[in-house]
Amino acid sequence: METLAAAAPALTAPVLTAPALGVPVDAALRDALADPVLRELLADEPAQDTPPPCDRPPPSVSLRPIGLCAAWSHHAADLALPLGAELQRWEETPTTAAMVARGEIVRLLPGVFLPPDLLGTSVRRALALGCALGEHLQSHHVIAGRSAAWVHLGGRPPASLELLSPAHRGILAGVVQRHARLGPGDIDTVGGAPVTTPRRTASDLLRFSPEAIARPLLRRLERAGLVEHEELRAHLHRLHRHPGVQEARERLDRALTPLAARSDTAQQDGTGRCGPRRAPEQPPTVRPLAGVRLEGPLITARSERTGPLSSP
Repeated sequence: METLAAAAPALTAPVLTAPALGVPVDAALRDALADPVLRELLADEPAQDTPPPCDRPPPSVSLRPIGLCAAWSHHAADLALPLGAELQRWEETPTTAAMVARGEIVRLLPGVFLPPDLLGTSVRRALALGCALGEHLQSHHVIAGRSAAWVHLGGRPPASLELLSPAHRGILAGVVQRHARLGPGDIDTVGGAPVTTPRRTASDLLRFSPEAIARPLLRRLERAGLVEHEELRAHLHRLHRHPGVQEARERLDRALTPLAARSDTAQQDGTGRCGPRRAPEQPPTVRPLAGVRLEGPLITARSERTGPLSSP
């Protein structure tokens, strides 16, 4: 009882008030409020030892602009800046279609065009496709198929942009996306942009593109020294249970002539180049002249080749 009586005054002690703040406090906050720094902060008064603010403005921070291909890499974004500035967005009209047909502009995507003189290298062609995609470009997008063939070879781009991605396929206007697992040997980096290698590009053309479109592109890749028949055959042989592989193996021989067959039908001329083998020359056929009788040695010599000649 004495202990409780001694503790009673403490339990019933009046609530203290900080004279300078007007904030009710109890005994537990008394020591904290005794701190002058805390009192000044609570009273929203600057401390006496606070240094005066600097009169000079803070240094300006220059932000580096991010290009349209930043989803691929910073290198691609830097190289794509001039291409992004030249993008032309026009409506699809007969006028723009005629300009594309005349080669005055190049259509990258529906409504997105570039002047053809800006697409002279594979780096510019790859980055131009990334610029055309704009905000829809993802880091996992890889240029593939006919679009990759255009990047490697040039010419006129296909009507639809072809992409491969290990992620789920999305829906974009004018874009054909396929889901695929790509290994390190399937991708080339062109100006910071991922593009399927010529070998993988040729394989995809054989598997997914119509033969009328795939065959001329494969021959252009072969003439450029980017693919070979036997290399493609070995690559297709390693693709087990992939869609379209069996048909691609059959189409390969129709698109590219095997090396052994080319050596059988070619002969080397004096310049060291191989050309088609010429057919053996046939002996000339001697026909009797109308109204003229052939006599003497001429008849004997000619008749050994053409048989006996009858006089008219």
